[in-house]
Amino acid sequence: MVCGVANEWGGGYPEGVNWHQVIEDRNYEMDQVIAEELRESPERLLLVVNWIERKLADEVYSEQNKDALREWKQIIEAQGIDGVLRQLADRSEDGERLRQSSPFAALMPEGKRREILKRYEPLRTRTSFAGV
Repeated sequence: MVCGVANEWGGGYPEGVNWHQVIEDRNYEMDQVIAEELRESPERLLLVVNWIERKLADEVYSEQNKDALREWKQIIEAQGIDGVLRQLADRSEDGERLRQSSPFAALMPEGKRREILKRYEPLRTRTSFAGV
């Protein structure tokens, strides 16, 4: 284990691992905390829907970001909390893509967010960028 952070295989990251993979693992870990928050208080999903609707109504918010939020809103409306929890646990390329535009940051406890970021930050100097 490097810097106390295990990757999805249970071991640490090898020297020179792609930083994008580390970011994805970090974001996935955060999504698991958010999933637990939603399991404990499913009504908090309404906060996310309200945030999405505000961003969709914002004229200066980018269309690319709006497309991703529309996709999240569709998942919420069509599949409810169960669909959201499935998506937060999805390790596929589609899951990774949606994780990059997650509207759930407001549900993340600040202390837990700082703890996760602190564990992953030391890996920045041990990674390479995509294609390098």
